[in-house]
Amino acid sequence: MFMRTSIRYRLMLLMICLTTIPVLIVTLTATHNTRSSVEKEIIEANRSRMLWAQQYLDELVERIDVLFYSLQINEPLMDGLNPIGNPSVGEQFRTQRYIQETLTSAFYANSRKVDELSLYTHQNQRLYSVNFSTSGLIHSLHIENGAWGRMTAGPVNLYFKQTGDSVSAFHSVNRFEDRALLGGLSVRINDGVWKQVGDILRSESDSAVFLMNDEGELLTGSSSAAEYDAVLDIYRQASADEADDEAGYRKTERYFLFAEQVDGGALTLLKAVPISAVTESASDTVRAGVALGLLFAGLSVLASILVSLRISRPIVSLAKTMRTAPIRHFEMTSVNSRDEIGLLERGYNSMIQRIRELIEHEYQREIEVKNAQLMALQAQINPHFLNNALLMIGGMALSKGAPDIYRVAKGIGDLLRYSIGSGSETASLEDEVKHARNYLLIQEQRFLGRCRVSFVVEAPTPRLLVPRFALQPLIENAFEHGLQPKEGAWEIDIRIRTVGRRIAVLIRDNGVGIDALLLRALREELRTSVSLRPPARSAEERGEPPRRKGIGLRNVNSRLKLRFGAGAGIRIFSAPGAGTVIALALAMNVEGEETHS
Repeated sequence: MFMRTSIRYRLMLLMICLTTIPVLIVTLTATHNTRSSVEKEIIEANRSRMLWAQQYLDELVERIDVLFYSLQINEPLMDGLNPIGNPSVGEQFRTQRYIQETLTSAFYANSRKVDELSLYTHQNQRLYSVNFSTSGLIHSLHIENGAWGRMTAGPVNLYFKQTGDSVSAFHSVNRFEDRALLGGLSVRINDGVWKQVGDILRSESDSAVFLMNDEGELLTGSSSAAEYDAVLDIYRQASADEADDEAGYRKTERYFLFAEQVDGGALTLLKAVPISAVTESASDTVRAGVALGLLFAGLSVLASILVSLRISRPIVSLAKTMRTAPIRHFEMTSVNSRDEIGLLERGYNSMIQRIRELIEHEYQREIEVKNAQLMALQAQINPHFLNNALLMIGGMALSKGAPDIYRVAKGIGDLLRYSIGSGSETASLEDEVKHARNYLLIQEQRFLGRCRVSFVVEAPTPRLLVPRFALQPLIENAFEHGLQPKEGAWEIDIRIRTVGRRIAVLIRDNGVGIDALLLRALREELRTSVSLRPPARSAEERGEPPRRKGIGLRNVNSRLKLRFGAGAGIRIFSAPGAGTVIALALAMNVEGEETHS
């Protein structure tokens, strides 16, 4: 009783662990994933906003570039910046009027984002300005100090400077020949542009947004200067520590920092999002997940106790039944329930049934093996009897003065004797040649007067071991597929000669040849044939008409490759109506030795 109680409590404890631990793990994982998901969402949202703001400012820069370029290619306007000689008062007035009209037209064409357009002439140090309140204000300007001062150091492309409470863009105008300063162009950008940029970037209440020019100067629309100094120091430190940032995003101990450059660094957008914002965004979800996890853990404990109390006794009972079941008689148990215990009982019955089927299968297999051995013995007796009968017929024909019948009967007998001969998988090339000659003798007599056979061995056949039935199936294939479909006279020519360290075998017929597509498929089949793979199903098993029986080209090709290496495969050359040539190259060896190619 104590033992069963101990098992019951151990089972209960095990089930509690198996149910609560996964719930706790899932809860902790979900909490971590929730925080990671919120962090990823904030990062992706801010990266998208940074790209949006960058595209917005890129369009602004492009528009300003177009405005400045259109003014620089205006020849009368540029001539007014550098007049030749001493123009008269009337010419000066006309030039001044033209400059004012040109600036006014350009200003109102871009007035949605520009509050003021200015043109500076360096020769007379005058500044022409056009805005909504004036249409051609002219006053003197010395540019050595101030926003225009960068132009004195040399040609400068578009740059931005803080001018009072606004941001202005500047561009120098230089003479092409010597790059001397002729003047400059400037636009004061509407404050609504920077407000729009701030609205795009400020997605969190406690985030900080900064806009800087290429000199690191803080521009309109940025957060407070105190925050700027602290965040800029952190940004510079993170840039120095991290060789590669992920598309303008860096994470530090206190902030997520996002940075994008506009127009190759003319403007820089910098946004800092406190890491605490991510924690606060995910805190409610995390608390809800923890509470739900604890609730499910409690329910799991309760369910584990109830289930363990219900299944402990039936499991012990089933185990006792399995120990005492008379398996030798294959008796099955009755299934009385549909729950887990019933599943175990059905599994037990299934196991008994499979054991019974396995024994019956092995018994049937043993019977089939005995039958196959008996049939093999009978098959061996029949060829021996036929061979002896053929020899007897040949002897009788010779005694009656019919030598042709004797030669045919002897050839057939030799074919049978070779087929049922030694169980070895190899034979000498000399024996293969004799076997092939016997086959050709039968075919010559069969097609007497129609078939001309030439069999030439150009040198004494060396003691070369080849796979049994390596030549005769190829010759038979030439008769059945090349010659028999052809009308008229037949020719088949077999030549064997020694070439270096190899034996070359050529089998040529003047048959119908092979179609190009079929020849390509046949060559591919011979190239990829692997004799070690399981044998394919027979034609009868595949539901196809039976094909010619015997050893086919692929079988011979595979055995030659296994014996002599990949270079000893069958080569086929043919064309429709031109006959077929089969070529073999066998590496020479001494009988009884292994050949390696």
